[in-house]
Formats: sequence, structure tokens, C-alpha cells
Amino acid sequence: MFIKNTTKNESLNTKKNKKLSEIYYEKVMNNADINSIPSILNDEFTFTIPTHPEVFKGIKGFEEEVTGLHGAFPDVHLDVHHKWCFEDLIIGLWKGTGTHTGDKPLSTPNGPLPATGNSFLIQGVSWIKADGELLRENLANEDTLKIIHDLKVRDFSDLYKNAAASLVYGFQFPIKAEFPSISQLSKSSTYLDHPLLLSPAIGTAQISSFFSKYWSSFENVKFEITQAKRSNSINAYRWEFTANHINPFFSIPASNKKISHQGVTICILNGDGTISSSYINENLIVLIGQMTS
Repeated sequence: MFIKNTTKNESLNTKKNKKLSEIYYEKVMNNADINSIPSILNDEFTFTIPTHPEVFKGIKGFEEEVTGLHGAFPDVHLDVHHKWCFEDLIIGLWKGTGTHTGDKPLSTPNGPLPATGNSFLIQGVSWIKADGELLRENLANEDTLKIIHDLKVRDFSDLYKNAAASLVYGFQFPIKAEFPSISQLSKSSTYLDHPLLLSPAIGTAQISSFFSKYWSSFENVKFEITQAKRSNSINAYRWEFTANHINPFFSIPASNKKISHQGVTICILNGDGTISSSYINENLIVLIGQMTS
């Protein structure tokens, strides 16, 4: 189900970007239509995903990404459940599914992974820069931690259980980078979708407790918003931070290491400006790798 921003005075570029996004998701990402790629990409297009060591560059580079994805997961599908198109940007929230039965090994931070026969279900975000004619850049985030878990490469059950418990215990540690702002949350109906939570946090009490436990893991936090897009329907941010890992990160023991981390937050707004729901996607597999290496 697509939920798109619609305004009476949409610019021509916004309308064109909607069409580009439909080709991108349906023809290219879901159906591996390589022949459609040159018609929607700038020659200098770049595709960046935090868990891949190198940026995919240009049309040929992106063809390799799509071919590799479908080579590892022949039935891969992105279900875009929210999408916003602007004059210069397309933001898509999606659920990804696939079965790891392909002949091509999956590229992971720990090297190529042959077919496991297992399936995955993850959340992801596409942050695509566009100009109405072509797509210029995609900064993507996906829940690679859960891919690794679902494919049974590594078991993160204790981490997920510990995160779920944080919703119940009512933690009240200082929230060192309040984001999204708790004061903006709609009191009862707000929910938070986060890769550590297999079921969303509901309401301000659970969300505050989760963030309280999350940030208790760190000190000397330096948090920066690197990109932002705001409208009357969403506030969207790309962010990064550095910190010292001084306390357990849920089930991950304190490492006393300095870590660097990045992610994206999408806040969907009510008519009065309060937040009805928030979607966070962050590079947890690399974060935990820094803590445990």
C-alpha cells in the first residue's frame, strides 16, 4: 500500500519524481528490470548502504547491486508502505522479504554468504535525491541485523528480548539525544518502529523507557543531524553520533570503546504538529561489530 504526499499545488518536478519512484521500486527493485535503469538514473548516480564496504557508482554499479540482490534472493520484494515525493527528494519506507536460495552469495560485512535456504522480513528506508528527470543518489538504510538473524547466521534473540523488556521496566535514565522529541509525541496513539523492537513501542511511556535504556549505554555523546526534510506531514532526518560505550547496550556488554553510528528517523505528523508515529532505521550490525570486535 502506497501512502503518498498529495497537495493541490504539487510542482511538476514532484509529479515526475513520483513516476520515477514507481519505476524504481516496482520495475527495478522488485522485478530486476535492468533495461529500465538507464531511463531513471543519472550517469553519476550513487547507491550507498552502510553495510556494504563500497559505494555502488553509476548505472553499471547499480545494475550490479540489483543483479546481486536478486541473485541471492530470487523472490525479493520491497513493499513500500509509506512514500513521500518532493521537488528534490523521494523518501520511501518499506518492508523487505526474500528467500535465500539464489546461486549468488550474499555480500555481508563478514564476507560472502552462500544460500542458507532461510527467509527474511526487514524494514528499510530509501532516501533518494532526484531532480524530476533522473535519480541522482540513494542513501539507503536496511535492518541488516535482522537479515543476519533471520538467515540464522547469528542469533540475536537475547538482544531482542532485552530491548522488549525495556518497554516494561520504565527506565528513567537521562535521554542524551532526545530524538524524536518526547514532548512532540501524541500521548496515547504514537508508536515507534525501531529495528531492536520486533513489535513497536506504543505510547509515550514505552517510548521514553526504550530511549532511556538505549542512551544509558553511552557517555560523551556527540549527536548531529546531517540532512533534514520537513513538511506539514513529516519530519525526516539523517543523523550520526559518536560516543563512548560505557554500559551494556541491552544484552551487549560494555566495551569501553569509542563508537560511531548513523541512521535515519522519519516522524509522521498529526494535523496539530504532534507525532503520530516514528520509524527509525540504524546501522546496528556495524554498531554491534564495533562493540564486540
